[in-house]
Amino acid sequence: MGTTANLFLLLLFSVLVFRRSSALSATTTVHIQNDIESYEADLFYHCMSNDDDLGKRSLNQGQEWYWEFGAIKKTHFWCDFRWYDNGDYHWKSGTFTVYSRRSVEQRKFYDYVCGTDCKWSARRDGLYIYYVENRVWKKINEWHVE
Repeated sequence: MGTTANLFLLLLFSVLVFRRSSALSATTTVHIQNDIESYEADLFYHCMSNDDDLGKRSLNQGQEWYWEFGAIKKTHFWCDFRWYDNGDYHWKSGTFTVYSRRSVEQRKFYDYVCGTDCKWSARRDGLYIYYVENRVWKKINEWHVE
């Protein structure tokens, strides 16, 4: 092979390695915010994956918490949520996926909806996700009444 062909192959290889390493090192952020419209409605939650337990936490109304991670092919995070509704005197709860790349459908969904910055809003009637491209919040899950 000639020098030009070798340089071309070296350049092509470098680009492929760079693209692969960039994709693997991309940081994904998941935000949880307490937007429950109720007097002193604290949101209690426990987020985890198969590899990481992020611990039990709580957010006062209007507060936000986030974490960052390197998303790989099978990354899957879910959270157990719970809050007390002072309006109807019941606990509301739910266990919901907040980020997943387990299946092709899930990868497409999270890539389309939020890319590498997923925002979740806990509200009185359920859990909402922010659609970045459309700039709108959409309800994805409803609370279970205890």
